Amino acid sequence: MTVIVNSIQNLGWVANSQTNQTSQSFKIGEGEIDSKKAEIETSRKEYAEFIQSSSSIYQGATPTQLVNKQTNSINIVAGVYYNLGTVNGKPLNGTPLASGGFNSNFSPKIWKVPGSSIVTPEQEAALKMRQSYSLPERQEANELVAVFMSLSRLAEGKKSVDSMNNDAMFMQHFPKFAKGIGLDLSQPFTINGKSFTYSQGTLQTTSIED
Repeated sequence: MTVIVNSIQNLGWVANSQTNQTSQSFKIGEGEIDSKKAEIETSRKEYAEFIQSSSSIYQGATPTQLVNKQTNSINIVAGVYYNLGTVNGKPLNGTPLASGGFNSNFSPKIWKVPGSSIVTPEQEAALKMRQSYSLPERQEANELVAVFMSLSRLAEGKKSVDSMNNDAMFMQHFPKFAKGIGLDLSQPFTINGKSFTYSQGTLQTTSIED
């Protein structure tokens, strides 16, 4: 009798244990599914953003001027196709991406399909456009884009004015970038509503009231 009772108790424990394990596994599965859905959604948004920014490049869309010359202000918004001046007389246009980076006509981004070695017509077009510019031109374009991205991070609060002033690359190319986009550095200017001045090679913040 004792053996039978113990066996029943053990079976009950195993059943409860299996039920708990099944419940736990189901919960983990839900988390994995949610994570996978989020990953797919992120990838979908990044691809849509890539397509939109690339279409602006290949279709020769009219870019938005980065500077409002009446107010001497810059407004940076992800997903907008901007003109960042010229390189050797050639317009430098592109889009800051919400997913990170900048898609420019001097170095168009290439979308790589995981696990595929097939070269698509879009990839060939991107390579041909990139090769239509000389190496020095692409380097200068990258320098101007780097200045733009630094200003974008400054506007987002991800970089400080001190870090900008200590960035040799930024300080070297910022005056040229400003001239190319029509920003008057002799006057106060704003970036996404934040006010700045640039004097004697130094960037400073100012209050709006000033």
